[in-house]
Amino acid sequence: MANMSLDTTNAKGALTGERYIESLRDGREVWLDGERVEDVTKHPAFTGAIREFARIYDLQHDPAFQEKMTFISPDSGRRVSKRWMVPQNGAELREKNQNSWTWMEQSWGQLGRTPDFMAGVLVGWVTIKDQLAAVRPMFGENVVAYHKFCMEFDISMTHAIGDPQINRADVFRNPMDDPDMALRVVEETSEGVILRGAKQLATLAPLSNEILVYLSATFSRRAKDEFVQWFGIPMNTPGLKVICREPLSVPATGHAYPFAARYDEQDAMVFFDDVLVPWERIFMLYDREAAVRLMGAAGGRGVNSTQIRY
Repeated sequence: MANMSLDTTNAKGALTGERYIESLRDGREVWLDGERVEDVTKHPAFTGAIREFARIYDLQHDPAFQEKMTFISPDSGRRVSKRWMVPQNGAELREKNQNSWTWMEQSWGQLGRTPDFMAGVLVGWVTIKDQLAAVRPMFGENVVAYHKFCMEFDISMTHAIGDPQINRADVFRNPMDDPDMALRVVEETSEGVILRGAKQLATLAPLSNEILVYLSATFSRRAKDEFVQWFGIPMNTPGLKVICREPLSVPATGHAYPFAARYDEQDAMVFFDDVLVPWERIFMLYDREAAVRLMGAAGGRGVNSTQIRY
């Protein structure tokens, strides 16, 4: 059962490889080639990349890398990953970048969506917390609490920001033509909102702990308010289904080269079958104008690690 709590009392800070692997054994619903994957840590399509991520996570505790990759949390005093650092000046930004460089060097630049990538997006949202609060006060509070949660547990995160590509000639397709092919709010409750529909393209989805859902610039100008949401939930949330593409890491696909076996992050579509998202995990809702404006204000943070990759 998904744990929606953002309480950090039992957090342990920077992940080890062992804790990362164990965190993926949570009952998530992952599908590959028409079959449900009961344990992603044991499936040959994923084990190579999982082992590589675990190896790099272990470097966070290696004396030769610890200072480059981690810092002391200002909230808890635990040692946490520098990817969660919110830089206040140029010196802190350069310090944060040490972690990004380490991940890219250790993976030969083959991981386009390291955990560092989405951490950068969330850090960007923290820097605009006041603007989020201006939309609705709880949004600013929520994003700060969620960032603290992700930092203290060293969450690995995927993202989904686009609609499924049904017709590439119609990029601005009105989702109301087929509502279930986008993602929308179908109900509000005292606990949160109920979501139904689909999103893509969730790179790293089967290997992540949480998914951050928002709208890319292409999809931010929605025809209806119910299609506008920013939120984060666990990968094992009831009703959340992950459908993976053909893997590049196993011989049956004809793509199983040595690098592919180690660095296939996987890409997936995610389907929401009446998924409950608690209010405290929502950072934007129903506001089309704000979604467009604030995406531009915060979106650049995530590309930093990608630029280092090249």
